[in-house]
Amino acid sequence: MDVFELIRDFFHKRQSKILIERATGVRLVTEREETIRGCFAFPGTEYDAGIEVDGQHAGTISYGINPLNDRVYIYELTIEGESRRRGLATATLWRLWCTHQVPLVPLHEVGTAVGFWSKARKRFAAAGVEIKRDIRTADQEEEKLRWQHLVPESEHERTMRQYWEWVESENTAGRPAGPGIQ
Repeated sequence: MDVFELIRDFFHKRQSKILIERATGVRLVTEREETIRGCFAFPGTEYDAGIEVDGQHAGTISYGINPLNDRVYIYELTIEGESRRRGLATATLWRLWCTHQVPLVPLHEVGTAVGFWSKARKRFAAAGVEIKRDIRTADQEEEKLRWQHLVPESEHERTMRQYWEWVESENTAGRPAGPGIQ
């Protein structure tokens, strides 16, 4: 191991310790856990959770885990009233990362939160943890293609696919098939 790696490891451990201390007392209380067709992470699971600090409600977080279990997508993170400006959002993200240990990805960084996400990326990177850039609406469909092969086919979709496969096989065999056949 070279000197640079030793120094990097030292600072990663130091920053991890700081984040762990900040997350002490922060608890995520799952309020909803669902897999809903049509939602971003489908067939992964989506969650709504309350954020509690020392037993007191401090905010909410909505997030999803894709079916590959390789990303946690942050939909919304809200810290309420007097709980703001105390590092609770960062502590919440750390708690989430400790639970799943995969990169965190905000779906859309609103203008007022750009500074927060920038600071969080730097703090987490110092601990050796990745927070990826946000996925804008146009990029979400491309991201979903990574697990598209895991999306179960509905009965209607399967029937339509089988019909068009039959039409194709009939046409290939020289027998006209399909809509408008005389």
